[in-house]
Amino acid sequence: MALGSIRALSAALMSSLVLILVSLFHPVTADSARLVGSTLVVESIGLQIALPPVWFGAKDTVKALPNCGHDLRGSVDRRFARSRPMLDSLRNAQGEWDREYSAVTDSVLPFANLIAQVGPEPFGAGQCFGDLQMRIYVFPDVWILPEEAKATGLRTARSFFPSATLVGRDSAQWRIDRLRWDAWYYDYGAEANLDIFTTAVRGRTVVLVFMRAGGDIAVSGVLSGSISSENDPAERDERFILEHIRFQ
Repeated sequence: MALGSIRALSAALMSSLVLILVSLFHPVTADSARLVGSTLVVESIGLQIALPPVWFGAKDTVKALPNCGHDLRGSVDRRFARSRPMLDSLRNAQGEWDREYSAVTDSVLPFANLIAQVGPEPFGAGQCFGDLQMRIYVFPDVWILPEEAKATGLRTARSFFPSATLVGRDSAQWRIDRLRWDAWYYDYGAEANLDIFTTAVRGRTVVLVFMRAGGDIAVSGVLSGSISSENDPAERDERFILEHIRFQ
């Protein structure tokens, strides 16, 4: 082998060795969330979200409605989905309420940026609407939810329920976009709420999506009750989370 070829091979090997060492000492990791006690932590952006303590009990005794409430159901991995396989299983969710929440949210936000979905019960294929579901998305730069994406979300919601509306406002550090529609399933219904909170952190963007029912409840066409902030555990859970978000 010629001396020049040997030198070129040595240089290539040395370059490869340097890249391996760099990857070992400075690993490149995707954004991810982990559960520390009852706190959801996203270390890459210094985000900590304390989750409602009742989500971690053996049994939550608070019920929003008879036979459909706020009980804990399912394994921890399914209730607090953070791994990629578990998150991918949430695509195209089925079941009353979750089907529309899934379709509308996925029409607004790119699924690839989802790093966690949490709640007191697993998401998808359920018929209960008394619980809160929350999603967390992280984007690599300062990002504003496009008006086109909002319009697509509104059209998607109206494809299920024509009553859907969209309003937005700024509040402190958050941009809040709220989608609402009157959901009706055979013989009962209530107001569906999908709240999108967006903020910039360290040159990145965090998006929180809250999904829950609220307002008046109708059964067989007759008003049978109302979900208000006083008797709605899902709204209390959302308020608890928003009051316990920390950026370090």
